This record gives sequence, structure tokens and C-alpha cells, in this order.
Amino acid sequence: MTLRLTRPLGTISAALLGFTFLGAAPANADIEPRVIGGNPGHPLSGASVAIETSKAYCTGALWKERIVITAAHCINGEGKGAPGEAPGDIAVFPPGANRQSGPAKTKVISILYNPNWSETKDDIAFLILDSPLATPIITRMATAEEVQSLANSRSTVTYIGYGNTASRDREAISDVALSVEEPLRPSRSGNQVFETQGDGVKGTCAGDSGGPWLAQVNGEILYLGPLSGGLGLPCDTAESPDNTGEEGPVASTQTAFIAQALAAAGASADQFPSACIEGADLDRKCFKTRTWVYDYCWSGKKATLSQQVDGAWQPVAKATGKKYAKCGKKYPYRIVFKRTDAPGTYSYRVTVGKTADEFTATVS
Repeated sequence: MTLRLTRPLGTISAALLGFTFLGAAPANADIEPRVIGGNPGHPLSGASVAIETSKAYCTGALWKERIVITAAHCINGEGKGAPGEAPGDIAVFPPGANRQSGPAKTKVISILYNPNWSETKDDIAFLILDSPLATPIITRMATAEEVQSLANSRSTVTYIGYGNTASRDREAISDVALSVEEPLRPSRSGNQVFETQGDGVKGTCAGDSGGPWLAQVNGEILYLGPLSGGLGLPCDTAESPDNTGEEGPVASTQTAFIAQALAAAGASADQFPSACIEGADLDRKCFKTRTWVYDYCWSGKKATLSQQVDGAWQPVAKATGKKYAKCGKKYPYRIVFKRTDAPGTYSYRVTVGKTADEFTATVS
């Protein structure tokens, strides 16, 4: 995995980490302004913030009015144990703005990150600002469960950043926020890391480190986490198709640093989704998404799920149970219904033959 930072302003040595940093270099007017195959003017550009440190250019995400999130290697690029950037050495630009307009008047007053970060873990940093930078367009962080679900379905996610517009042999930093889209894929590094699948034609490069990966789900703009690094074309040397893509830490798993950052900025916590089902014959079960699962053993195998609407029961789904050893002989069939609801309270019932099981789903 190649970290997507750069070293135009100093002498960061890639050999110290065994990776090539992916930041940015002085702009070249002859290069078309695109994050290698990306596009300007994306509706989510306001989530992205250009960052300049004493050694490099990077990108960040405006999570809260006074909190910008970026990659840890952007402010501690020399590696473990090395001194990181001082808050006064970091300049942030208005979200989605042209870099040529200059940095914002807002200052970084503190930095929170794990000093033992690595290229596959904890490569995330929270920058606390002295005053509001802007109103964030990000709704909230995505939960690890949501990221995993999106990955399992190969959902397309969006990156917005200010990185190189060409491969490393023609480095050129973009002045405007540029976007690329890639499908998520199941992570090979556990649920604290997300991975995208690249196509070798478009992708992130130097200067894009720390920029936001975003997903639009049910009217919400979800922040997955910052870009940490990537493999393969178009930015780096060719890899096999299975190894081409990007990677970053799932931001919502950084619970300790999130709590510290919110306290330091006086900001409110994200309101994460949840769904709970319970009934007279159904113990309360809760889920960390707006998707709930009814999973119980029945004596019959043909089941109907109905929802109460305006006082009447309306069938919404059917299921055929399968014999399941753990259900036992008396109730051998496992009946499963899975449903996603908008926030609210709903009345449901499962009917098998002449027997009905009523329950309530509460979604927030």
C-alpha cells in the first residue's frame, strides 16, 4: 500500500517507512487539472479541504464546523516516534475552494492522532480549529457495520481531493477539488479499514492523502474515513487487478479520538442510526443500522410479513423457512425477514398458518 502524501515542501524520506508518500508538488500549468481521471465540480466538493503543512500538501474532510479530519501521515510523515507537525505549521483552506484563493483565516490549535499509526491501521488525525470553518455537508460518519454492508454489495463511493493530476513522473497539484468514484470491496484488513477497487485508469495520487471517501445513502452523506494510500495504476507501478485500489481507516471506529475531538471543539456527537424490534413474544433486539432482522424458529415454513398501515395489515414480504438444527424438532424451520425503514415506529406481524407474531420496529 502506497501512502498518498507528497514531499514538495521538505525532505520527507519514503525509505523511512518503506512506502512512497502521496502528497503533491508545485503546480504545472501544462497539466490538465484532474485527480488522475477525476472530475471537477462534484456536488460533494464542499466536504473536502485542501491542507498545507511545513513539508507537504494533503487533503482533509470538514466533519464538524471546527474539526477537520485527515491522514496521520500528513502531519507525521516521518513515521513512528518522529515529531509531528505543530498546529501553527498547518494551513487549511475553505472547503471546496480554489487553492489559489488562499488559506482560511481559521487556525489549527491542536492535533489528535495515534503516534503509533501504520499504513494499515489508525492512519487518521483530527485537526481542531480555533473557529468555525464552514457548515459541514457531511451528515455523519458511517458505522463499521454500514461500511461492511456497502462493501459486501460493492456499492460505489466518492472521493474528493486536491491531489496530483498526473502520475508521479509529471507531478502537478490541483488547485480545485476533484472527484473519482470506485466500488467498495470487502476489506482484507478487518472492519476498521475500508478498501476500494480501482480500475487502473482513474484514481487518487500524491496530495490526496487524508481526503474524504463518501457514500450517499437514504438522503444522508456518510463519511467513511480519510484516504490513507493505494496500489497500482494510474498513480503508481502496475499491480494485479486484485491489488489495484485505495484504502483508509473507518473513521467511526476511532471512538477515543472522536470523543476527545468533540470535547475540544465543543461539538455534538453524530447521531448514529439504530433499529430495535420487540413484542409480547419477542425479546428486544437492536441493530446499529436502520435495517432490522427478524430471525426466529417456527413449526411451519411458509411465512408472511405484514405491516399495519391506517389500521389495516398489508403484506410486505414472504419467506420460506429452512430446517435449522439449532431450532430443534418442535420448531424446526428458521424464518428470516430483513427490512430497512426510515426513522419512525412501525407495527409488524409475522404469520405462519393461523399463528401470528406481532412486534414493533423502532428506527432512529
